[in-house]
Amino acid sequence: MMNATLINKEKTEVKFSFEVSPEGLETGLAFAYNKNKNQISIPGFRKGKVPRKVIEAQYGEGFFYEEAINHIFPDEYMEAIKALDLDVVSKPTLDVEYINKEQGIKFLIDVTVKPEVTLGQYKGLSVEKVPAEVTEEDIQAELKKVQNQNARSFEVTDRPAQMGDVVKIAYEGSVDGVAFDGGKADDHDLELGSHAFIEGFEEQIVGHSIGEKFDIHVTFPEVYHSADLAGKAAVFAIDLKGITGKELPEINDAFAEDVSEFSTLDEYKASIAGKLAEQKTEHARQLQGDKLLDAAVANCTMEVPQVMYDNKIDSMMEEFAQNITQQGLTMDLYYQYMGTSEADMRAHFKDTCIKSVDARLMLEAIAKAENLSISKEDLDAEIIKYGESYGLDGKLTLEMFQEDNRKALEADMLVKAAMKLIEETAVLTEPAK
Repeated sequence: MMNATLINKEKTEVKFSFEVSPEGLETGLAFAYNKNKNQISIPGFRKGKVPRKVIEAQYGEGFFYEEAINHIFPDEYMEAIKALDLDVVSKPTLDVEYINKEQGIKFLIDVTVKPEVTLGQYKGLSVEKVPAEVTEEDIQAELKKVQNQNARSFEVTDRPAQMGDVVKIAYEGSVDGVAFDGGKADDHDLELGSHAFIEGFEEQIVGHSIGEKFDIHVTFPEVYHSADLAGKAAVFAIDLKGITGKELPEINDAFAEDVSEFSTLDEYKASIAGKLAEQKTEHARQLQGDKLLDAAVANCTMEVPQVMYDNKIDSMMEEFAQNITQQGLTMDLYYQYMGTSEADMRAHFKDTCIKSVDARLMLEAIAKAENLSISKEDLDAEIIKYGESYGLDGKLTLEMFQEDNRKALEADMLVKAAMKLIEETAVLTEPAK
């Protein structure tokens, strides 16, 4: 039977030991022997038939120890940290004090655990109310977006390019007469007024006609993804190959009937107003929540170990890489295209990571201080909802959901419940005029 003992705890650094019985060691040795016996040859025995005692006599009693430890350690280690109630956030550093068939094994472990959080004020915090009113300008902007999406395109041959046109251009950029990487294209479609290119680029195409070749002059922003070009003056040689105009439909009852399920423009506008109100209300709630979270974190005290920040950045980098891969790129290609590096990306994620880790630790502490809990019914409902979001049967999802996943989901729900407590007790003030 395992015996776990806490040796020392210095803030977030913990040293402990645990023992594995001789019977436990024997289980590991038997596993190691069965795994490796077919690879071991000793004269006088068929391959795979050499008795374990013969192998240990030939190569030493400790021949299978390493393999046995690798087999035994994971489960025994998890039992030990559970017995000592340790919330570990780092990989263990381990040493073996002794290992033999008479005593078993004694492990010495060093790990990092979550910090203690001293809470400050988190209820009754004051936050300025974020306006969520829908204006006529908001509705008109949405109408114009839909209007543009339903525009009819036509080829232009009898006039120069103007804002709103889509032009087909060939271009080549240079700085001090030297062409730079990524600054050339033979057939690029560019909507004038989309602000897709450097400031001033699109405006200088306006007024030119098909077949014209001309230069435009721009300056790269001081903050730019390619450090070699940041703040530099550049010249682009342009060949205007084609112009496509857009004919916008008139915004009226017929337009509303064509693009929506409503028969009048007034009904359609009312629907747009309702959807915009929902979006603005949710956005305002998020902004207010972020401010409340920042204030609550500022009121509490904790010494977060660096490994927690590193782990979070690793997780964010992995998620970002998965998204890039789904788009058919590799991270190396992405770094090359964006003129950045892994180190730059990690530095970019740093502030977000610190806020996320600190907030999570505080919310977990609030959930504990307030004795918040999640009922089995609510947890099951959330699991079913999760499964249904992937098109799975709810009952099947419940059966498949493992205990570790249930605990992780319950922890997330407790964090959300703590955040809800902060929001529900907050005092909203009117914005300053």
